[in-house]
Amino acid sequence: SGGKDKIVRVWNAETLTHIKNFKGHRNSVTGLTFQQGTYELFSCSSDRTVKIWNLDEMVYVETLFGHHEEVTGVDCLMRERPASSGGSDRTVRLWKVLEETQLVFQGHKSSIDCVKLINEEHILSASQDGTIAVWNVQRKKPLVSAHHHTDGQPFTGVGELWVTAVAALQFTDLIASGEHCWHLIIYVSTVGSTVQYVDYTSVLYTPYLIS
Repeated sequence: SGGKDKIVRVWNAETLTHIKNFKGHRNSVTGLTFQQGTYELFSCSSDRTVKIWNLDEMVYVETLFGHHEEVTGVDCLMRERPASSGGSDRTVRLWKVLEETQLVFQGHKSSIDCVKLINEEHILSASQDGTIAVWNVQRKKPLVSAHHHTDGQPFTGVGELWVTAVAALQFTDLIASGEHCWHLIIYVSTVGSTVQYVDYTSVLYTPYLIS
């Protein structure tokens, strides 16, 4: 777990006992994810960094620098290549940790608040501009964007349809997004070497903010 106290806390999920604190972030911890099938933990923070921790040895590993603003989300699958969203710097980044390089993706018109990996080759992001976007790691611009959150109207500023959450059923064509205006939208995408469309299949309503 992590939060405004800048500390990453490790817990035993079975006994609910606290095991260890990881300190090092200089601002709020905004996201946490494991590399699947490993004890490698990635944390992101408002201090503009992504940090790597090893929970097998309970040690700090390294810090990834590149974002110019707060890092608002991080996600990882089985490869050591986490994706992160950079908030007001309007970038999505894919970190090739072993190669010590990063790929930068740009296309949203406002702050990017969340990111998810659909599979190892495709990234899903959402922004305060009211859009979600699907990216291929081989291309710097989005393969496709969905504007249903703004009813297809040009973006003029952060409004009621700010997208606050995204999710992906990994390795499938099913993705979802939630918005500030209490709508949960389910999409189907054609995820392959190219993405031909992202279209919504259903809209659900909730009386609460989706995050």
